[in-house]
Amino acid sequence: MLWPVLIFMAISLAIGLYTYTQVRGSSKNYTVCGKAMPFIVVGTALAAQAIDGNATLGNTSITFGQGLWSGLAIPIGLAASLFIVGRFLAAPLNQMNLLTLPEFFYRRYGRVAELLASLLTIVCFIVLVAGNLSAVAWILSVVTGWSYGQCLIFGTTVIFLYTIAGGLYAAIWTDFLQIHVAIVGFLAAAGYILFTRGWNNIAAALPAATLSLDQLTTMAGGGLPNWANMISLAFGNAMALDFMERVFSAKSPDTARRACYYAGVWTLVIGSCASLIGLAAISAVGNVGDPRMVLPAFASGHLPYWVGVLVFLGVLGASMSTANGAMLVIAVVMARNVWQRWNTKPVSDSLMLFLSRALALPTAIAAAWIAYVRPDPGILLVVAFDIVFAGCVIPLFFGVYWKRATQAGAIASIVMGTLARLICYFAVPAVWAGLDTLLPPVVSAIAFVTVSLLTEPSTELRTESLLVEAMEG
Repeated sequence: MLWPVLIFMAISLAIGLYTYTQVRGSSKNYTVCGKAMPFIVVGTALAAQAIDGNATLGNTSITFGQGLWSGLAIPIGLAASLFIVGRFLAAPLNQMNLLTLPEFFYRRYGRVAELLASLLTIVCFIVLVAGNLSAVAWILSVVTGWSYGQCLIFGTTVIFLYTIAGGLYAAIWTDFLQIHVAIVGFLAAAGYILFTRGWNNIAAALPAATLSLDQLTTMAGGGLPNWANMISLAFGNAMALDFMERVFSAKSPDTARRACYYAGVWTLVIGSCASLIGLAAISAVGNVGDPRMVLPAFASGHLPYWVGVLVFLGVLGASMSTANGAMLVIAVVMARNVWQRWNTKPVSDSLMLFLSRALALPTAIAAAWIAYVRPDPGILLVVAFDIVFAGCVIPLFFGVYWKRATQAGAIASIVMGTLARLICYFAVPAVWAGLDTLLPPVVSAIAFVTVSLLTEPSTELRTESLLVEAMEG
């Protein structure tokens, strides 16, 4: 499978480098493609961000080791997030003509809240990039025989180069190739498994606990952490910088909303296929020293050659697309929402474009280092969205739908939610794992509502403000 993998990466690199011509020296083109993308483009790009190495390679290994519902928690959470964003956030945020998600915090709450949201999402997405770089490196190490570290450097370099070339154009153009290979590969693999083995035979060979709903309904079966993972992904992913860049690039609010639903369906379908591979591998692969080897071992040893190749390429492409999109938007947030906002001198468009490209380098290095020391794709995804679920989700939703939200409330919510998550990490015992994810957003919500009500302007001041806004148009 070496040559198909290398050719696939070469084609992705070539497409990404070509998109340099589409940027035309504009930082807006680089960031949101001029805000003119149609439904199928935005929907495909959103699907490519959700269907990543965590939802495929990580999902399969978790299903193999912990059971069906533990693995499915990842694609279910990601798909639910797309449906939630589509229903509640896509249209209003697209209408605001934003360039980055932290910009919403600036317009709604001021630059301190924007800075806090920027820093948290930067940390979150560096961890997300790390999870996908880990998946890329692992697939490359399997097919090339190189060490994990060598493949990590190679994969990171390729993704970095085409990311800085075309920005969001590079992400979207390469997404079309990468995600459709993943869709074909995982659908073909699932079809082959069901046709040759049959669901009844697969289920009969599984330990009873593997399919048991105890994984969702009992503490002993892992119900609390599994629900915590799904809820964290469903709501925490609403703060996903890469998702929102695609929502902002849509040509209309309705396009953005429908694209989210389209991507959510594909995320659920492909995630289910990856879980099916994990179930089939239990009897076919047997004992595996490293859970990440489950999918590669099954694809290379128990699927027809070209189906196995497409699965390999699917995981590789899905991971590359997410790493590329996240790496891009982290650098853009650092340039726009941190550097530009707190710089006393005006930042020209050409300098903004340069910074958006240059800051991708430290992002890539930091993510690669995390991927090297913690090569665990599935867990890294959940950790990433735990961070923003704790502090940023409440101000986002309340900022869109609650007119009485205040700047002080948002800052208190972000700070208290994040501190609560840090405290819970150390204070919650292992037997209650999952509460450390679910409790901090509750603290964040209480802080937000309480402080907002205490700092809400008086009726007279609000009336005066509305009159001034009306006179100024």
